[in-house]
Amino acid sequence: MLTISQFSKLSQIPTKTLRYYDEISLLKPASIDPVNGYRYYNSQQLATVFLIKKLKNYDCSLEEIKQVLNDRHQLGPLLEKRKNCIAEKIQHYSSLERLIEADIRDTKQGEHEEIDQEKLEIVDSPRLNLFSLRQTIDVRQFDELMAEVFQQLVEKQLTPMGSPLSIYHSSEYTPENYDVEFGIPVLEETSDTRILPSMKAASFHFTGVYEQMTKAYSDLSQFVEEKQLEIIGPAFEIYLTDPNTTSPEKNEVAIYLPVN
Repeated sequence: MLTISQFSKLSQIPTKTLRYYDEISLLKPASIDPVNGYRYYNSQQLATVFLIKKLKNYDCSLEEIKQVLNDRHQLGPLLEKRKNCIAEKIQHYSSLERLIEADIRDTKQGEHEEIDQEKLEIVDSPRLNLFSLRQTIDVRQFDELMAEVFQQLVEKQLTPMGSPLSIYHSSEYTPENYDVEFGIPVLEETSDTRILPSMKAASFHFTGVYEQMTKAYSDLSQFVEEKQLEIIGPAFEIYLTDPNTTSPEKNEVAIYLPVN
């Protein structure tokens, strides 16, 4: 048997932490001396400690770790969950990296570019026959919505006839509960399709990383104000380039704001 100090040294976990793990029933000593209350551990418990340390390193909570220790069948699903979370973080930090790189370029070039008036227009938006799905989702699930649209497009044997688009129906930005529609123009007019009519709109032809589109919307809103127009419908975006085959800084999006 190992004293708590010996076990602490071998496991490289402070005795204070071991006592806390005992209190929350994460890692109980193998035995406790009834006379002096000293805690004793056995060498087999080192394997448990190493698993706890590994899962903590993966940012698992102590409650999640406790569930795994009680039922090792929970380990696989927990690791899969952590892998997905890490993938989301990588995507997030990659987006931040692109934004920082863009800001560095702007800094080297001097002040941020003025509004490019040539990219701002009042136009009649295209009339489109759409196959689309409209859902209220967490914005982090947007890729899943796109995948579902593409899958159903194939299953229904519809013929794509243009660039995909998104329509943002929510009256305000609520990322956990966002009303969004993703669609693809198709050839066939069926009960599964709908017509997006042509409408008067303020339009901006955006080129760059998607994370910079907030500025594009700001420029477009300012343009609408200068023209003394009023926004009367949900914004929509037509993705003119494929982000899977286009470098992020060369993505092109046509942004439309319906106006009166």
